[in-house]
Amino acid sequence: MVQIVKKLGFFKRRKFRQILNKSKSGLTILLRPDPTVDSLASAYALTKIAEYFHVSARCYYIGTAHHKGLLNIVGQNIEPLPDVITDELFMTVALVDVIPSDLPEDLSISIGTPDLIISHSKVATKDIKSNYKDIRANIETTSTLMIQYMRRHKVPIDSTTATVLLFAIRESTKNFLINVNLNGLEAYHFILGYIDNDLLLKLEKPDVKPETFSDLANAINNKHIKGAYLLTNTGYVKDPSTLSKVVKYMLDLEGISTALVFAVNTSNIYVYANSDNIEINMKQIFRKAFGHCGNILGGSSYASISIPLGVFCAITKGDNCKESKQLMLETISNSIYNRFLNTIEEGESKLGNE
Repeated sequence: MVQIVKKLGFFKRRKFRQILNKSKSGLTILLRPDPTVDSLASAYALTKIAEYFHVSARCYYIGTAHHKGLLNIVGQNIEPLPDVITDELFMTVALVDVIPSDLPEDLSISIGTPDLIISHSKVATKDIKSNYKDIRANIETTSTLMIQYMRRHKVPIDSTTATVLLFAIRESTKNFLINVNLNGLEAYHFILGYIDNDLLLKLEKPDVKPETFSDLANAINNKHIKGAYLLTNTGYVKDPSTLSKVVKYMLDLEGISTALVFAVNTSNIYVYANSDNIEINMKQIFRKAFGHCGNILGGSSYASISIPLGVFCAITKGDNCKESKQLMLETISNSIYNRFLNTIEEGESKLGNE
């Protein structure tokens, strides 16, 4: 409790409220690209805080949400960022579960200096400019941080908000098996009495779409196994959000500790990987293997990236390009698999020499 009081003391709370009071025309909340469960829950919590202070808030994201079921529950005020961005959209801007460097460069330039940043991040934050920022390295989820804000500002917590925040903490810590600290445990204990158990069950065991089974079948047919590593693809898809579920199924195969799956749609290559191996950091591996291709999202146990196809989009949209599509898929497979495995081998080699 001492740490919470110190972090959200009187002056910090007053400055936070001042930012909201200046947002009477509306607050724009931006999430990280391809928002995670933690991102969606945190942004939803901030809309509830803004509502308590009589401020209307809209949340925007780019990419694909990791959990469509959660998005359907909290999505009344959370939507994809419009293609055409107006000045009115960025009158007052809050970044939640994201820092400016995590955003695409053109979007970061459009925003300028954010009015408010609330996130957890281990990167150096000294040079990040914002009218108000609370970026912590000693906290496992932004949802934990938002619970502290709701408590300290005495914002009523309804059952839906409590449930999605608790679900985000459990999801991010794999039911408290990783990244656990006192802040998360205390936040979890506080909201436990407010949750809707039926809603929590639906979030933890969502209905499986038919597309997931189809993608899973493709992933099984296309799989390549090297030791404890499984690499595969689901081919050309319409909905890449199934990748995280497919990866979880792949990890259930005997002897597999790390699984990588990619898919292609008409504009991007989507790569997602998850690992039960606590000796590797998946986000760092992705940064080394694919960092030059785009923005890496994730953490120590999972990572994802969307890579623009560029001029090769024409191949995916063609009706008579079956051979070209297959050749492009094989080329992408070879490139992704080789980069990933080479990065893994380099890391293992360094560990062996230490």
